[in-house]
Amino acid sequence: MTNRFYTPFVGSKYLQGIRGKRILALGASFYCSHGPENAEPCPYFADCTSPIKKDSSKYDRICPFYEGSGLRLSEEPSNAIAENYRAYQNFAAFMQQFVDDKNEDVWQRMAFTDYLQFFSPTVLTQKEYLSQRDFDAFCETLRELQPHVVVAWGMAIIEEIRENNPYVTDREKLPETEWYVCHMKVPGVSHEIALVCCYHPSSMSYWYKDLDKLTKYFREVLQ
Repeated sequence: MTNRFYTPFVGSKYLQGIRGKRILALGASFYCSHGPENAEPCPYFADCTSPIKKDSSKYDRICPFYEGSGLRLSEEPSNAIAENYRAYQNFAAFMQQFVDDKNEDVWQRMAFTDYLQFFSPTVLTQKEYLSQRDFDAFCETLRELQPHVVVAWGMAIIEEIRENNPYVTDREKLPETEWYVCHMKVPGVSHEIALVCCYHPSSMSYWYKDLDKLTKYFREVLQ
């Protein structure tokens, strides 16, 4: 029985990857903006985004804002890539430097999903929203996609996937990469995975401030 709600987006050239590496981008959470303060509130908002229930699956096919479009909440990773919000544009622009064809859609060489497995009621991912289910779903995705590199966006999920992750093998060496890179050995994955933690690409000031460092250490990971 799966712990996942979201079906990861997988690019058409994911297996080819970037410089021979399969790369999974990991966002923090998907946010529903149709709360009671919105001009178009969703009647399911409180239940769908409940931090207590932590389960949006009941509304997968009946979200009134996707109704008739053929879209599903569980396919939000693919929906978000198609929408191409600013965060996705920023990350794609960063990754473009590592591919030969600068006109190529670099997302087609990557996979993407979010860590939190239900829709968040707030823009910022709160610690109390996270649960063991999210970590188990993360590991399911790692076993399915077998990435060589995971790029985790934002500080909200770092504690769960790096500090509290029992599969991290070299946490003591993090200072050597200024806390950007460590490695995981996950049961069911045939190789060691590099975990790269960076600022969220939607956090404009922080993202651009440390972009040179991220570029340096990501380049080393790809070698």
